[in-house]
Amino acid sequence: MKTPRLLALASLAASCLLIVAGPAQAQSCQPIQFERGTYSGTVSGTAPPEDVVCYEVSTGAAQRAEVSVKGRNVIFSIVGVVDAQDRYSFTTEKKTYRILVGQLMRSITDEPFSLTVSVR
Repeated sequence: MKTPRLLALASLAASCLLIVAGPAQAQSCQPIQFERGTYSGTVSGTAPPEDVVCYEVSTGAAQRAEVSVKGRNVIFSIVGVVDAQDRYSFTTEKKTYRILVGQLMRSITDEPFSLTVSVR
């Protein structure tokens, strides 16, 4: 009896992820560009209760990227790489990555954040 209930919950969770991820893929993303001679940058914003904020960063192959977010109840996901983190580092491919910033647990108010990205 527990297996059908577990499958139903898993299906519901997957459906919710598709609903949440759908609009994020279609929205425009703000590019993160580093000042000349630097390898990192910080952007600030607010994560709305019902949506995500999208940023893009372009990298070369075999670079080291580090991404972190500061804020209460705020996380980021890197599309195709990792979900729901507050700090993550990885070796890049030559491509443009989408970083989605949102609330971990939906609140009724916007949540301010600072997102820092470095690529070396």
